[in-house]
Amino acid sequence: MKKLTLIYVFIFTFVFSQVKTEVKTEGLNVEEVLKYEGPKARIAVARFDVKTPKATWEMGNGVRDMLIDALFKTGKFIILEKDALKDLEEEIKLGESEWAQKSKVPEKGLFEGADIIVTGAITGFEPHSEGTGGGGFVIPLPFGGGVAVKKEQAYIQAIIRLVDVRTRRVINSTTVEGKAEKTKTGIIAGGAIGSVILGGGFEKYKNTPTEEAVLIMLNNAVKEISRLVPESYYRYGDKEKGYKNEPDGFRNIKWATPLNTILNIKVLTTDGNYKECIKTDDTLQIKKAKIERIIYRFYKEQLEGVIIETKGKENFENLKEATIENFGNGIYKGENELKWEGKITTINLKYIPSEEKGILIMTSEEMKKKIESDTGF
Repeated sequence: MKKLTLIYVFIFTFVFSQVKTEVKTEGLNVEEVLKYEGPKARIAVARFDVKTPKATWEMGNGVRDMLIDALFKTGKFIILEKDALKDLEEEIKLGESEWAQKSKVPEKGLFEGADIIVTGAITGFEPHSEGTGGGGFVIPLPFGGGVAVKKEQAYIQAIIRLVDVRTRRVINSTTVEGKAEKTKTGIIAGGAIGSVILGGGFEKYKNTPTEEAVLIMLNNAVKEISRLVPESYYRYGDKEKGYKNEPDGFRNIKWATPLNTILNIKVLTTDGNYKECIKTDDTLQIKKAKIERIIYRFYKEQLEGVIIETKGKENFENLKEATIENFGNGIYKGENELKWEGKITTINLKYIPSEEKGILIMTSEEMKKKIESDTGF
């Protein structure tokens, strides 16, 4: 009896440790994606077509809904509702009627537009099945019969396309998969242990390899979409969150520092309450970027901003690289223009091709409010 118990312990230890998942993509892992705090892209997700006989059209809707939820939770995207658009239009029509309070009427023109539509299709679906044939085997028992080790496998595949809303061009296309397998035990001639009941929708696959395969595919889809959306589409920020390493000045000189307390400062121009200065001991180099000059701007003798100028495309790209490395991905305002919006400092980086000139402007938010208060602008 003791020997038989040890056999059972061995069987259950071996069998239930045989759980395998397969991830077929690269890019940010889930932990990195969930910690994301940079600029966002505006996207909408269309219903997924179903192009495999073992999946149902409800599964296409289910994948879409789960993908929307997963993408939203990354923090990388502003998700715009697409299917409820007719309902939203009806709400506006109701607001324009005499039945609604005019103060509560939603205004036209407030809808945000998506830059990218995520379209897709389920192209492969093999829900898990169990049996001793194919991948199973039988471990004989001393008293006759045996323990059937049954292998359960599941697989799902989808094609995902990113389409630019404005041009209707396909930006990127990829295939994502989810695979999962595990083994179960059953006593031959003695009935199955823990048999899995298959259902018709994803909700029926709870705690099975099929559910695991679907979740793996969704995880891969999120990582691939995050990777394949071009950098220029990440251009919507949240000013309240700021950005990483947000400065409160420049090169150890804090915003609002009085002009007369800064060493080696030289006034270049004066215009009313404004002065532009340079520091005669400045280092005209930022990482690999050669700097033409650094201008310190003062309002009422207090530092309110800094202008950094470069010459040539290569120096601009080097300055851009250094800025992104230090402050993270900015908000793209155009092909050659980036912005970092913070609670303390706003940074604008721009290249002017006609002048072959790069300009980086750092502005104090506190001083900006003071100027607005003084001037009304």
